Amino acid sequence: MKQETDRKVLELLAREHVLSAGDAAERLGVSGASVRRSFRRLAELGEVRRVHGGIEELNRGMDPAYPFFLRMQWFTREKEALARRAVALLQGCRTIFVDGGTTTAHLGMLLRDPRLRIITNSLALNDVLSRNCGGEAGPEVILTGGHVNRKSAILIGPESVETIGRFHADATVISGSAIDENGIYDNMEEAAFLQRKMIENSDRLIIVADASKFGRRAPSRIVPVEKLSLVVTNFISDNYQVVQQMMARGVRFEFVRPEIP
Repeated sequence: MKQETDRKVLELLAREHVLSAGDAAERLGVSGASVRRSFRRLAELGEVRRVHGGIEELNRGMDPAYPFFLRMQWFTREKEALARRAVALLQGCRTIFVDGGTTTAHLGMLLRDPRLRIITNSLALNDVLSRNCGGEAGPEVILTGGHVNRKSAILIGPESVETIGRFHADATVISGSAIDENGIYDNMEEAAFLQRKMIENSDRLIIVADASKFGRRAPSRIVPVEKLSLVVTNFISDNYQVVQQMMARGVRFEFVRPEIP
C-alpha cells in the first residue's frame, strides 16, 4: 500500500536525513519502483526535497509534525479499534475534553449520544461529527477557539486555554505525539500546554495512542508518567520494554486488537 511505503520512507528519512532510492528500497524491503513513486509523491506534497538520486529531509522548524491528511491514512485499522474502545470507556460521561489528533478524530465516527458535551480544539473531530450525525441530533460540540494550525487541523493559543479553563470534564482523551517510560509528549509546547489544562480540569485521563508512538520523545512533555493512569493501545513486541517500565510505575494498559479485514 502506497500510504505504508510513504510512512516508512518518512520515518527512515527522519533518521538518515538523506536517502537514495536504492538504499531506501533495500532497507525497506520494497521495489525500487515503489520507492521512486513514493519519493515523487512526497516531493509533490512538499514533504521532502528532491536531490540527485534521492531525497533529503526538510527543516520543519518549530512544528515537526507531518500533515494531518497524511497521518490520517496511517494505521487506520488500529486507530478505529482504539477509538471503539475509548468510546466504551466514556460510557456515563456527560462532558469530555478531546485533544486534536488523527486517533481522536476517529471518535467522531462513534460518538452519537445527544446528552454528551464534547469540548475540543480538533477541527477534524468536529468535521467528522458533523458528517456522521448529519441532520440527526448528536453530541453538543464546543470548539475552543484560538488560531488555526492547518498542518495538524487544531486550534491553539491563549483563547483555547481560556475556553478549557471555563469548564470541568468527566474525562480527557488525548493521543500525544510520542510516549516513553518517562511520560507523554507533543511536538508543540502550545499544544502540550492546552493538553495539560484539559487534564487539570477533568476527573480522568485516557491516553489513546497507536503502537508507533511508543519508545519516542517529542520536544514538549505533556505530563510525566506518574500522571498517566490508563493507556489504550495496540501491542507490538517492539514496545515490550517500554510498556513493562511504564507498568512498573503504575500505568494501566488496555491492549486492543484491530479487526482483520
